[in-house]
Amino acid sequence: MSRAATSQREDSIGAVLRNGAFLRLWIVQALTQVAQNMINFALLLRVRDVVEAHDLAQGNTAISLVILAFSLPAILFGPLAGVVADRVNKRALMAILNVARAVAVLMFLLIRPEWHPETILAAYYVVTFLFGIAGQFFAPVLGATIPLVVNRHQLVSANALFNLTFTAAQLVGFAAAGPVFVKLLGIDTLFISTVVLYIACAALVMTIPPTPSRAVAVPHGGLARMVVNDIKEGLVYILQDPILMRAIGYLTLAQTTFLMVAALGPEFISGVIGLDKEDIGYIVAPAGIGVLVGVLIVPRVLRRFGRGWLIDVALTLAGLMLGGLAAVRYVLDWIWLDGASPVWLVTAIAAAFAALLGMCNAFILVPSQTMLQERSHEGVRARVYATFFTISNTASFIPIFFAAAFADLFGVVQVLAVLAIIIVGLGGSALIHRRQAERSKWERVRTLHRQGPDVLQS
Repeated sequence: MSRAATSQREDSIGAVLRNGAFLRLWIVQALTQVAQNMINFALLLRVRDVVEAHDLAQGNTAISLVILAFSLPAILFGPLAGVVADRVNKRALMAILNVARAVAVLMFLLIRPEWHPETILAAYYVVTFLFGIAGQFFAPVLGATIPLVVNRHQLVSANALFNLTFTAAQLVGFAAAGPVFVKLLGIDTLFISTVVLYIACAALVMTIPPTPSRAVAVPHGGLARMVVNDIKEGLVYILQDPILMRAIGYLTLAQTTFLMVAALGPEFISGVIGLDKEDIGYIVAPAGIGVLVGVLIVPRVLRRFGRGWLIDVALTLAGLMLGGLAAVRYVLDWIWLDGASPVWLVTAIAAAFAALLGMCNAFILVPSQTMLQERSHEGVRARVYATFFTISNTASFIPIFFAAAFADLFGVVQVLAVLAIIIVGLGGSALIHRRQAERSKWERVRTLHRQGPDVLQS
């Protein structure tokens, strides 16, 4: 009993944080992810400013292209990033990538408002693409470094803390620090602050213990052949595991939905609710809080419902909450006496739907991420994550672009409504299929039982 209690204490988050090397790695993760989400927020506003200042058509499409520019490196370099993360000196690579991201952010400051609008947008897309390349290589190498700085029995707590930090960084960077910086100090000051953060993280990461590269014999065919073999190994590993493929599917769907909502967010805030686009935090912050609350309570809910049922129910409810966001303005205007409901009421109810949507998102992400980690062997984990990033970003590329284009043509509310119907349909059909499968299983057991114990033994 005492030994079990001691083991539990050693596997706690507090015990993991007392590991100095892991603590520094965790600080690097927290700071860089907060900085990344602040930059994402600032880029959405900066592109929206260009669209409004020059009265450009297809504004939602212009914003979606920023998201696609950031996602495209995962499609092009995702598998290669996993191979590199498994092979090279991880400490040195993380430092180099943080410096590269600082340089990319400095390039944002060189883009001048007096340029031709198409030139400004093209410059933002190119620099965002370069910034995304560094981020794409950073994520797998960071995840692959965790087992090198913590004991094996502490991996569960270490990964749980990293997942929680990832969610909190989205909330702090996109919904809190980003909006506050922009409102009080401006976007340029935000960019300068993130440059300082990335340089500081590059220095901090060099204080963790050395992570020497793995000696690998280059096969016949050269380095390119080795890269192809490693990519193929990671992909085959995923394709041979249906549970791992299902987890990647759920994570991809959740990420695609989030990115589509982010692309349409500024137009929804200004065109539907009636707030300034800088006030997107009124919707994003409740959504982030909902995700955080969901992450904290999901273990209890999992023990009650199980992973499969929880994910499918959460997916269905997420579609309903998204539908509520799409309909909130029209329903309240219909109910209100003079046909024009106040902005504060629309904002409050939309924020409630956003918070519930965030909780549903957590109920999808946490079980799926756990499945992904449990089913990934340490030797290929970085490649599994890199392949997941590639699949998810490839799958989300077309929906995000067309969602923004359709929003320009038909309106953001109509696009959100169609998206809500699709998600409810996917979640509802999964629930029906799961219910039928369980009923069929129990019918088969009862039939065998009526035929006698000999059949059960066979």
